[in-house]
Amino acid sequence: MSLRMNLIATIALVSLGARPEASPAASSAGEPSAPQSSAAASALDSLLATPTLELARLERAVIARNPSLAAMRAAWNESIARADQAGSLDDPMADGMVAPRALGGGLDAPGYSVGISQSFPLFGKRGLREDAARAEARMTGEDARALRLDLVREARRLYAEWFLVAKGKEVNRELGLLVAQFRRIALAKYAAGTVGQQDALQAELEIAMLDHQAVVLERDRRIVRARLNALLHRDPGADLPAAPGTLPVVAPDSMSPAAMVDSALGRPEVLASEANREARVADLSLARKSRLPDFTLQASYDAMWAEQEMRPQVGVSLNLPIWFGRIGAAERQAGAAVVRAEQARLATLDRVRVELEEARTRVEETHHEVQIIVTGVLPASERALVSTRAAYETNRSDFLALLNAERDLARARFSHTRAQAEYQMALADLDRALGRSGAAGSAEGGTR
Repeated sequence: MSLRMNLIATIALVSLGARPEASPAASSAGEPSAPQSSAAASALDSLLATPTLELARLERAVIARNPSLAAMRAAWNESIARADQAGSLDDPMADGMVAPRALGGGLDAPGYSVGISQSFPLFGKRGLREDAARAEARMTGEDARALRLDLVREARRLYAEWFLVAKGKEVNRELGLLVAQFRRIALAKYAAGTVGQQDALQAELEIAMLDHQAVVLERDRRIVRARLNALLHRDPGADLPAAPGTLPVVAPDSMSPAAMVDSALGRPEVLASEANREARVADLSLARKSRLPDFTLQASYDAMWAEQEMRPQVGVSLNLPIWFGRIGAAERQAGAAVVRAEQARLATLDRVRVELEEARTRVEETHHEVQIIVTGVLPASERALVSTRAAYETNRSDFLALLNAERDLARARFSHTRAQAEYQMALADLDRALGRSGAAGSAEGGTR
């Protein structure tokens, strides 16, 4: 688990799978590969070939190129290989002895002996070691799946931020043109002597504030671009396709709360905690069986015996587990590990349920916010600005009221864009809480 947490921390610094039982059909999706592989290059070429950034292509490119995920897949393969070794027998031991005086031919009888021995852990010990190792391999595989889901969620959130920044710059430009029109109107009225110079000066101040906002938005754009490129294992300043013109606002997921809970309980974090508990239970069973001896079969040929019948020998040896203090301490340690794993599993279940409820609530709230802005706030702000502008042009309103109407419209448009982006981020969080990987796909592959 610590390896996965280190990798998640790395992603957070730069930006903020399948089951371990592998199958041949899943190997292509989960086979670890370096970000420079042909598949990674192809995914990047496909992403950059489009004029606007596409979410599905972005997710596939992140999965194909991100080195953190490649490292976790390698760790998964490492744990599987370790599990393959865990149930194997130890290497047989060969030994030989020679009488030094026999080397010079000073003795009539041969002066040597040779032997071979093989240890056999009985009572299911080898099986328990293998069970523990395979459970730990499953845990590593689930950690890889969790990291994959985290990367997809991060890609989707950055995709929404890419849209938010681009749309914000577009709205800022439109408002700049609008305020420039206000300034021309104010200058014309000042030239006609109907208003003072203050109106034109206020318009210039508003234009300066919009110019500053443009600088802030450009800063945000560069930061989001750097984070996206970090996920793609590219240079932070490398160019990316333009942001999409709009984000679809689909209705919230129609899954029932019970179905959502069932889906969330299949998340890799839950399965990893269950695999960890299984591994610790196997360790406890193995610790209890350490009270039973291990046997070693032996065979030798001792040429130093004068009698031919005595030279070939077979035998058996066994250890004597009599240090019960050490054995009891090992059992207590393994038992405490089982309790810890079980409590960690229960804590994971609680966290998963809370994350699901928070994500579902956030989706509902942001969807409602988008609808309110689209149907109420935005049209009202646009009508208010049109009415106030007409009143100002006919000297029935002052310039401050016109600027306030413009600012209200600016806030409404920015709020609309922000709400769209936050809704997409909320959907990404909900998919992560449900254990779904979004458009990047159904193929959460295994290894081997």
